[in-house]
Amino acid sequence: MNFLCISLFAILMVSCKYSETKKDGEIDPQLKKQIHVLNKRIIEGLVQDKPELVLANCSDNLLRKKNDIKELMQFLKGNLKENQYKTLNEFYQKNASNKNIGVVHSGKASGHDYQLRYESLNKEMYVVVGYFGDKTDQKCFAFIYGKRGNIWKLNNIQAGILRIMNKDAIDWYQIAISDYQKGYYMDAVCHIGISTQLLNPINQQWKYQKEKEIEAFEQKITKKAYSTYHFPVTVGYVQTKPVIFRVHSQVVPEGYFPLILYTTTIDLNDIAALSKECDEIHKNIGKLFKGIDVDNTSILYSPVKTIPVGTTTTQQHGFIRKTRQ
Repeated sequence: MNFLCISLFAILMVSCKYSETKKDGEIDPQLKKQIHVLNKRIIEGLVQDKPELVLANCSDNLLRKKNDIKELMQFLKGNLKENQYKTLNEFYQKNASNKNIGVVHSGKASGHDYQLRYESLNKEMYVVVGYFGDKTDQKCFAFIYGKRGNIWKLNNIQAGILRIMNKDAIDWYQIAISDYQKGYYMDAVCHIGISTQLLNPINQQWKYQKEKEIEAFEQKITKKAYSTYHFPVTVGYVQTKPVIFRVHSQVVPEGYFPLILYTTTIDLNDIAALSKECDEIHKNIGKLFKGIDVDNTSILYSPVKTIPVGTTTTQQHGFIRKTRQ
């Protein structure tokens, strides 16, 4: 009986001893250097659109999905620059998976804390989370490596958008809170929309600690905005009486701005008349939607003849107007 207890205790001690997770500066420098060399080759392949550089470093399991890799690279072609790449976090795990699922945590040092789940196929795993800087959006990647024998190979690549205008989901959430507190409800709706868009940069594998909090706030602000502004909204101070039916954020080369969609009675081929009508709407847009002309440097406008239904498309034009900042 004593022998059995000692044996069980020994087994527990061994399993605890060899199960480990290390992050960033905790990782052995030699191991980190080895992975960085491998990661650099993968990044070069992605940036230079050279599938052979990526595939040469893939595990057998990932090579069976090489068409997916090529499809991803085709989608990214021309959109990445090597000198813009930065590592966000990196993790080393040994015997740390549960039913072939590994989980790493960024820590709880800030409100931007996240966890990342991945398929753990080897005894030793290494995860590099990095992104490419860009003026408009920052593309995020999780490079997942596994060690077989003495060789590290790429097991998977996950990709998505981490930040928009250098702000992640948490940053946009904080901006939306500030909008809400000032009574700028349409701005809050626009900004919380960007936040929820960024909640899962790498599919559903990435989870921010504040995800549920953000989703609850989105419901709160949406309810408040649409009880304050009863859409569709007729713009009574404009002679042609355009009707605004939606406001949301839209990307243009200059950045992200509110886009105001409205129906018009003006012929859509009469650009001059449409532009004049847009000017009239814009003059008092801040009175119609409180604060929308305060923190935004520009506002986008798009007139249509009828409100789109389902997948129906209509002829559409776009105007951009500067605010009085």
